[in-house]
Amino acid sequence: MALVSAGVLTLTAAPAWAAHQPSATQASALRVCRTSALALAWTSGGTAKPGGTNTEEQVTAVVSVHNTGSRTCILRGYPKVTLEMGTETEGVKTETFSRQSSHKPRTVTLKPGGTARFTLYFLAGKRSDNIIDPGVAVITPPANTKSNQLRWPWGLVQVQEAATHPLNYVGPVVR
Repeated sequence: MALVSAGVLTLTAAPAWAAHQPSATQASALRVCRTSALALAWTSGGTAKPGGTNTEEQVTAVVSVHNTGSRTCILRGYPKVTLEMGTETEGVKTETFSRQSSHKPRTVTLKPGGTARFTLYFLAGKRSDNIIDPGVAVITPPANTKSNQLRWPWGLVQVQEAATHPLNYVGPVVR
């Protein structure tokens, strides 16, 4: 870096953090991770129990996002998560999670073979009129339109879509 002051050329060192930041060319070369290059799976770290609990308390489930592609890619933001119950002939009932606004998203860079994660927060349900017993979670990664499905092992979930302050929400993708 060079500075010119009163006709004097002064050389200064770039800050140490600059060496670790991708250049504008490198950053623009990174592509958004596409659904087809991501493998999703339930992973440890949540409080939800297989089969569910009848506590009517908020529990968590963690999803790992693994880059199966051959290129480094980026994810930033919140995945779209919708729980589905039923069939097309019987009718499908859904519950779409809202975004957890208290955690701001950051850009996550995933090298080939790299893994990130995100957390689902939801109210475990008891049998009532206001529950869903989902078969699958349909998950669309940030900045994508195609989704993947995971079998839902966590039991009943209280429906919160119409709530003023829903307690079923998804956190951003994190490292």
